[in-house]
Amino acid sequence: MNFNLFHKRRIPAAGVIAIVIFALIISALFSPVTYAAGGGGPVSPDKNSEDSVEEKEVFNPVLTETKPEVADIEPNNLPNRIITTFNGDTGSEMGFSWYTTDLFEDSKVWVSKSGKFDDTLVFEAEAKEVTSSYGERDANGNYIFAEVKEDEEGEPVKEENGKPVINGYYTDAQAHGDDWMSGDYGHIELTDVTEYSYEAQATGLEANTTYYYQVGSLSGKVSEFGKFKTSGENGDPFKFVHYTDTQNAFWNENVRNEAAFGADTLKRALETAGNADFALHTGDIVEVAEVEDEWVDLYEQSRPYFMQTAMAVAPGNHDEYALNYGDDPLTEKFNEHANIPVTNEAVSGGSYYSFDYNGVHFVTLNTNDNKESDDNPEGKAIGEEQMEWIKEDVKQAREDGAEWIVLNYHKPLYSKSYHSLQDEDVQLVREELTALIDELDIDLALQGHDHVISRTHSLTHVPTDENFSNAEVEDVQTHIGQNGVEYMQNPDGTVYVLPNTGGTKEYDDVYSKGLEHLHEVRPELDWMTQEDMDHYNSLFGFGGQPQETDAFEESHSNNRNSSTQNFAVYEVVDDEMIVRMYQIRGELLQGGERTVELIDEFGIYKDAESKDAEEIDDEAA
Repeated sequence: MNFNLFHKRRIPAAGVIAIVIFALIISALFSPVTYAAGGGGPVSPDKNSEDSVEEKEVFNPVLTETKPEVADIEPNNLPNRIITTFNGDTGSEMGFSWYTTDLFEDSKVWVSKSGKFDDTLVFEAEAKEVTSSYGERDANGNYIFAEVKEDEEGEPVKEENGKPVINGYYTDAQAHGDDWMSGDYGHIELTDVTEYSYEAQATGLEANTTYYYQVGSLSGKVSEFGKFKTSGENGDPFKFVHYTDTQNAFWNENVRNEAAFGADTLKRALETAGNADFALHTGDIVEVAEVEDEWVDLYEQSRPYFMQTAMAVAPGNHDEYALNYGDDPLTEKFNEHANIPVTNEAVSGGSYYSFDYNGVHFVTLNTNDNKESDDNPEGKAIGEEQMEWIKEDVKQAREDGAEWIVLNYHKPLYSKSYHSLQDEDVQLVREELTALIDELDIDLALQGHDHVISRTHSLTHVPTDENFSNAEVEDVQTHIGQNGVEYMQNPDGTVYVLPNTGGTKEYDDVYSKGLEHLHEVRPELDWMTQEDMDHYNSLFGFGGQPQETDAFEESHSNNRNSSTQNFAVYEVVDDEMIVRMYQIRGELLQGGERTVELIDEFGIYKDAESKDAEEIDDEAA
């Protein structure tokens, strides 16, 4: 049988089944071994994914001796990968970024208050030449993979020129099973393409106003209409939505498209909020930053929703990952895809910055600031320069009248899965950062990274010599509002929120399954005692593993087959902030019903007794 035909033309479903069965028989006889080349790729799960009761599937592809013909990467000069982001004064400015294949020197943003563009404001764009790396595909759009020969120790055998010895080729048209889904996808080559990334800044806008816009070039193409809203006065009510870790993997694009779930999560978050003023993403936009296909897939599937609202984005560790594990991170990729401020000229897998919206001060941290340097000799998640900036930025915000302070960042200090207590760069900064958060009277800390849902009580800092977690639950007075929401009254502590994931990758709620399970699946945490686990669990007011899965019975696995996603909606009105977390369930890609359910809510109430900047300065001193 000519398996090139399998890769190059559409085959009826019955034919595909027959081919897959035949392929499994052949592969069982010859047992080819696959080689995982994913940068920072996840561990394969030991059990099946959500709601599955079948035995674990093993992917053994049928190989071809000749490599399928690599298709050309078609140019795309319709503005794409468009995102509107806060940059500057949110009441009068807005940032824009997008891509094209060819350079258009007359690229612009057109902004209109009426939407009819009879009052158009025009802003010039600045183009930057970038190199984008795309995975090789065949004419049908399927990725081309190679099976690499391995020695007795399982290490890849290499030719004299350093390239791996190839047993044969296949495409993801054959792809299936748990190993594949989790990243055991073989060797893939990337093709570098010169493209242009554009940035533009709208200025002189009116506060508390909805604007419509288009981006592009009169000598080329122009986008469809988008919209955003500028901030208003301090104290004006507003809403925003929060989701995280969309983290779509290129190898599943044609198997179980993960970007579709990320887009649907944002869609349903905006629909649920009703009139959200902006959306906030706390990192890991994509899985492998080097593979441009992932940025294209996520941005284009999210395009209708990215163009409905302004975005505030924090960088995640995957947003700088190279394809091959151990290669240097791509530290500028994140900022090439989002026009956000760069503080202290520090770009390291993203940047840190702050913005104000209606009296709430948002501080976006960069937890990729973990490269060893003179500023950060230990490789902490937050370097000294950024730490000092946090302190000065928040103090200035309080002096300027900020009533609320919200941190947004990727790597969590408190969550229901393992990263919060295991990541070395986080542990190195835990005591210092939690102490600073406490001193600065931070109200909320919005997190990502651990793909579970969690929300702490109001936490105050304690030193490490008193408790490993650096936290204890504040004894704060509460009341039930007329809306049925339980409010914390003037808390001194901080609530840490993590709304699971907007994508399909799920984690184990390791702290709720007993000490024996924790030690078995995360041996790095074998220092924890039952007392430690009980204390850590007591810090949370809500949390757990949203998915119904047996994937974590015997190991912690980065299982990528969830159809359960979460998001949060934040509403600020006068002296109150209400946080509501929602859960989406239902299979998206097979046309199943998707439902949205409110699963947790709480409020924070402040009155005139709240701390002012002078009190915070005294505490910090």
